[in-house]
Amino acid sequence: MRLFESILLLILVVLIYQLVFSKQKNVQPLHLLLFALLLAVAHFMVEGYRWQMVPAYFSFGILYLRVKIGELKFTSRFNKITWGLGMVFAISLPFAVPVMNLPEPAGHYIIGTKIYQWSDSSRMEWFTAEDEDPDDVRELVVQVWYPAKTETGKPMPYLNNLNLRIDALGGAGDFPGFLASHIDLVKTHSFLNAPFFPEKQFPLLILSHGITGFRQMHTALIEELTSNGYVVVAPDHTYDCNLTIFPDGHTADYRSDITGDPDSVNIRRQQLNTRVADIKFILDRLIVTGEFNKIINFEKVGVLGHSYGGSTAIQTAFEDDRFKAVLTLDSWMNPIPEHIIQRGILQPFLHLGRSSWDDSDYPTSPAMLEQFLAKLNGEKFHYILQGARHLDFSDSPLFSPFSDLILETGSVAAEKAVLQTNAVALSFFDQYLKNNESQIPENLSGYSELLMQ
Repeated sequence: MRLFESILLLILVVLIYQLVFSKQKNVQPLHLLLFALLLAVAHFMVEGYRWQMVPAYFSFGILYLRVKIGELKFTSRFNKITWGLGMVFAISLPFAVPVMNLPEPAGHYIIGTKIYQWSDSSRMEWFTAEDEDPDDVRELVVQVWYPAKTETGKPMPYLNNLNLRIDALGGAGDFPGFLASHIDLVKTHSFLNAPFFPEKQFPLLILSHGITGFRQMHTALIEELTSNGYVVVAPDHTYDCNLTIFPDGHTADYRSDITGDPDSVNIRRQQLNTRVADIKFILDRLIVTGEFNKIINFEKVGVLGHSYGGSTAIQTAFEDDRFKAVLTLDSWMNPIPEHIIQRGILQPFLHLGRSSWDDSDYPTSPAMLEQFLAKLNGEKFHYILQGARHLDFSDSPLFSPFSDLILETGSVAAEKAVLQTNAVALSFFDQYLKNNESQIPENLSGYSELLMQ
């Protein structure tokens, strides 16, 4: 809950208690209502309006009118029941659907970010039919987070163009889209186009989101890594993404729902190949453009991904030895070609996931993961986050204290899920890209929900 909202709701409780339930009417309701009005103005100007506060705004209006015209007979049983239920609803709604607070990054670097629209002219876009656009090449939105010298203006919002995204967000999460209509009020800790931190090179990490996901849903993890001295790059995988909105204004919708398609295995393999090519293209582009040469150490590159992005990370590392460390978060394994499962990869590898896939459409993933781990000759780690479900390895549990009822999150507390996911990723990459020894398992031994397999 935001500060002004919390104070307004507290004033509302005091007013309703005094005017409806208390026998001693020793409160000055007009004084409190006037203070609430001034506070509401500050709330609108500083924090911004959101629909979840409408019942509270409405309650203040009714109270003011009743007090102003002298109708102070609130004490009938009907009034008490009505106002009691109304008060519970007005208070619980903003708590149930809060403006998410992203955790404060623990590192000491300021976070800058840049957003790009890049085209790979060497690849045709296989998601679009030939009769739709036969000359369509693969195009990506790519965001870069990096250690910055100074802040610039206000922090970036969590999501932009929310009016275009609402329906897609609701469809992906199986909830009414309007429930997410306040998410543009969430502020990140990243500053657009901030100047680079001078005279230092940092390891590079490229992150791949899951199907129906988007790059921003891993903001807490990305900002934690960046604040600790990494350059982190994440694309929206076009047509796998919930909705891709390009800087020039055009959009690409979600086209990866192939459940029940008789050729789904081959489609997923082609899809995976496209994603892997995206990651390798991004690394090539970063090297060729030269813009980031002063702050990226291209000898220290890692790849990580969530869900289908985990499959992407594994196959990318198998095909490209420029990637020196691989981390997967509750990764799909089924789309990965059998020869990769059988041969494994050479890079250090860590998988962090849930304890069971019994509720998943991909029940063979745990067996394939164990088979893959058994083939690895290099350093490998397998951690379970107890009580977690698939979306606990993203920002999703922070969206609402009741996310487990509307999203695929589990019983582990939201703050713990995010904190421990961040700790695992930071310890792993610190060990293998910064050569900081004794990171794992020592650094992770104090987290009670983390179980090393």
